[in-house]
Amino acid sequence: MAAVSHSSEQKKPLKSGYFEGKNIPDYEKILNCVRCGMCLPHCPTYNELKVERASPRGRAALVRAVADGRLEITPNFTAQMYLCLDCRACETACPSGVHIGYLIESARSQAEQNLPRNPLVKLFRNIALCWLFKRHWRLELVALPLRIYQKTGLRAFLHKIGFFKLLPKSIAFMEALPPDDLKTPFRRTIPDVIHPQGEEKARVGYFLGCMMSILFNKTTRATVNVLHRSGCTVITPKAIRCCGAPLMSEGFKHKAVDIMKFNIDLFDSLEVDYIVTDCAACGAALKEYREIFEDDPDYHEKAQRFSGKVREITQFLAEWPHTAPVEKPPFETPKKAIYDQPCHLCHAQQIWEQPIKVIQSVPGVELVNLPESEWCCGSAGIYNITHYDMAMRVLKRKMDHIETTGADILLTANPGCLLQLRYGVNERGLPMEVKHVVELLDDGTGYSNGHAKDEKCPTCGRKPRPECR
Repeated sequence: MAAVSHSSEQKKPLKSGYFEGKNIPDYEKILNCVRCGMCLPHCPTYNELKVERASPRGRAALVRAVADGRLEITPNFTAQMYLCLDCRACETACPSGVHIGYLIESARSQAEQNLPRNPLVKLFRNIALCWLFKRHWRLELVALPLRIYQKTGLRAFLHKIGFFKLLPKSIAFMEALPPDDLKTPFRRTIPDVIHPQGEEKARVGYFLGCMMSILFNKTTRATVNVLHRSGCTVITPKAIRCCGAPLMSEGFKHKAVDIMKFNIDLFDSLEVDYIVTDCAACGAALKEYREIFEDDPDYHEKAQRFSGKVREITQFLAEWPHTAPVEKPPFETPKKAIYDQPCHLCHAQQIWEQPIKVIQSVPGVELVNLPESEWCCGSAGIYNITHYDMAMRVLKRKMDHIETTGADILLTANPGCLLQLRYGVNERGLPMEVKHVVELLDDGTGYSNGHAKDEKCPTCGRKPRPECR
């Protein structure tokens, strides 16, 4: 069987067993799995179900069977591909270097292309993923009713009368997931260019993630504040598009190419030294551009240059020699903190120590051990919505460990993890704040809710005022 390139755009349809079209898994990459079983203890779904098909090597075997023509792309095959959390823990454990994330995303893309679906389901998935995620303003428009729902008091009223206790748990979960203090999306308020405090040390392109902009205004503002105080000119292109991670994880890798090319061209025109993101999933996807376009003659060099500039915010700050020091404890009394490792930060990007270094630089914060901190929380993009029961089983294991620490603060670095962990903390009634790591830095570098006490806000250019907080 000939090896098949995983170039983002193949000039003509190719075939390998029952795989046909774009994003056919490279057969040589499939063969890398030697079925040693080292991945089994690290796979959340295998640990919950104890069946071979729910393990990384089991899924690799299924992919090989389709490539060999021994198994068709069936609903059962597709279900096993989507049951994977794509947490990449198996990649960290694998001695053979199997990129199961690549195999899973390619197999899902094949299923989306070749498996017959109900026309209404297909239309819904295309609208919800391909159409919606291709423009920020579309996501912002969808989020507007949610903000109205919160600000009018309707949400508080429905909770007060116990309305959601009458609904299925999966529906009540989706309602409880978003933060309850949504503000205007950060993309609509941040200036295109924010000049540094003091001398310019670098030009940084801020890759403002879709969900970060809409759901985590305080976090995105904190990122800009810390970069501003660390001598960076922060350039935030408003025309930015989704990184492509939601499309790739949900089987639309073959349709994510155009938005990836747009992002590459956009940042290439800005001439920045670094591209910084505060979303672990975005960071992982952006760094994969170089692999996705490795066989594209027009975008190979551009993608290499683009991915080479990408830094996750804690990675950047831990390595940046000009990072603004934390001048004061962010809390009146010392706090005990734990750090939960986002899968797409530690496993996909191999960023382990940098967030810990950043946390330990904050005075008045004691970082204590969280058992299995690298274990998935069950969020995994929209997995907690599409596979609610399994996501809750995975979350339970995580929360059992969190509850034993007695920590005051739970830190992480990914929007999906923030949502999932806040839900878990609230459900258990734990007296614990859940924050992005960069918020802790911002709280301790002279700012109060996004503003310096004696200077103008770097994101709005005005003196401190409530609407900027």
